[in-house]
Amino acid sequence: MSFKLYIFDLDGTLLDLGNIRDYAEKIFTLTLNTLKAPKIPDKEERLKFWLAGKDFIKILDKWGISEPHNFWKTYDKIDFEQRKVLIKQNKIGLFNDAKEILRKIYNNSNRLAIVTNTTGYVVEYILKKFNISEFFHEIFCMGPEIDEAFAKPSPRGILSILRNFNYNHKISKALMIGDSIVDIIAAKKANISSCLIKRQFKIETKSYNQWEYQPDYVIESLNELIYL
Repeated sequence: MSFKLYIFDLDGTLLDLGNIRDYAEKIFTLTLNTLKAPKIPDKEERLKFWLAGKDFIKILDKWGISEPHNFWKTYDKIDFEQRKVLIKQNKIGLFNDAKEILRKIYNNSNRLAIVTNTTGYVVEYILKKFNISEFFHEIFCMGPEIDEAFAKPSPRGILSILRNFNYNHKISKALMIGDSIVDIIAAKKANISSCLIKRQFKIETKSYNQWEYQPDYVIESLNELIYL
């Protein structure tokens, strides 16, 4: 292991939500319906929203939702309730390779962190539910006190973690591990190494070589991290 700091995404990287895009789309649609949005935007518009960064406010306004905070508050509530149901049904859980690799990295005296766009109380529930809280020294997630412009693909979450660790790129190396293009963009903009985990059911990662920002490493199992 050549890295001293490992930063993990949560959903789709450590936590198996099935087809995460389909899951997010379902929560997204339920949120818009709950808020009585004039229409449900098409697939292309929705993709632009997830990649918009700080411009997401303009997109929501275009869709007839003038209070972005209320959008995320509603989204998070629906997301949380849906996750609890699916966990109870054993339809959500950690990937088989997650807990073992976290323990190995932790026991090797490395530092671990999470940077996720999921809201704080959901993250806390997931980490406790699956008994992995102990492995993480720092966690950056969304919440009422965090501007949504800090969400990936913004590098601000990663940069916050680096500051908390007093990270110095001249004497140590950090790696961001995630399952989507926003994780790779955030890592690149934060000037740290990036690793794409290619989960089998994720169609979009199959064309990663066409992305503007390329991952430094590509793996198919988290267990491969020990060889990087």
